[in-house]
Amino acid sequence: MFPPWLDLPPNYLVQDWIRWQKGKLVAARIRQQPQLMQQGIQWLLRDQETLSAHDAEWLTLLQSGDIEAVARILEDSGDTGQRLRSGMPFKGEPFVTQQEMETLRERAYAG
Repeated sequence: MFPPWLDLPPNYLVQDWIRWQKGKLVAARIRQQPQLMQQGIQWLLRDQETLSAHDAEWLTLLQSGDIEAVARILEDSGDTGQRLRSGMPFKGEPFVTQQEMETLRERAYAG
């Protein structure tokens, strides 16, 4: 169904694969620039009164300041990584460029 080079973990769909690859890019960026985690926190705090349980979980993770824990979740191919990446608070630049996203989409749908 999917090209073999896509290296999909079990039970992944193309959109999950794209989010996983985006997560890897974001993880690399926050490792290089830890201050970027503050942007994720600010994004979540803008609607703090109406945070979903999912967003509250992200807020707790980011406020812990543990860059490696956040990066591991973003790169995790398991259920936890998949679930949290589906609504990660790292939107657009500087986390991932439009060109990077287009490249990921092209690669995902090329097969």
